[in-house]
Amino acid sequence: MYNYIKGTYVFAGENYVVIEAGGIGYELYASGDTIQKLGRIGDECKVYCYLNVKEDEMSLFGFATQSEKDFFIKLINVSGIGCRMAISILGSGNLSDIITAITTADVGKLGKIKGIGKKTAERIVVELRDKLAPGSESIFANSAQVGATVPVDSEAVEALMSLGYTRQEATAAVSRVKKDGLGTEEIVLAALKG
Repeated sequence: MYNYIKGTYVFAGENYVVIEAGGIGYELYASGDTIQKLGRIGDECKVYCYLNVKEDEMSLFGFATQSEKDFFIKLINVSGIGCRMAISILGSGNLSDIITAITTADVGKLGKIKGIGKKTAERIVVELRDKLAPGSESIFANSAQVGATVPVDSEAVEALMSLGYTRQEATAAVSRVKKDGLGTEEIVLAALKG
């Protein structure tokens, strides 16, 4: 229903902001990161929004970028993740770090986010990893590649996938063993040895 609100940034509270547009003050739940990106009180800003409708409540959630909003929607489609928990996840770090934690199955890092336990972190990884991994159709696949610090040999990844690895498993295995001077065959053999 709402894509974004453009107006004056008039107030920031704990986990929410108020944006005045057309004489109406819109209260939007937002992560600390989004609140910081909006600028200073009195500045003009543009906030992407998501309207959550329940039987007894309607809430607006705000995001500094369209990418954050799109990722939020992916998160709330994971069973057991509500809008407030998704905002908490977004507020735990920058978007590419969160995506990298999911695509590399870093359950430990995800489990440290307030309100997320080990089981919830595992569920997030299981439900989103392949949707966000490099090579997937997702708009976030490039974020995961940017967040990765080790270059990945695509031929070695493809070879491992032909042997039954998922793209994510193959990417992680190649990243672990790749060294300068190794050819594709040597990388694949090293990855298979573990």
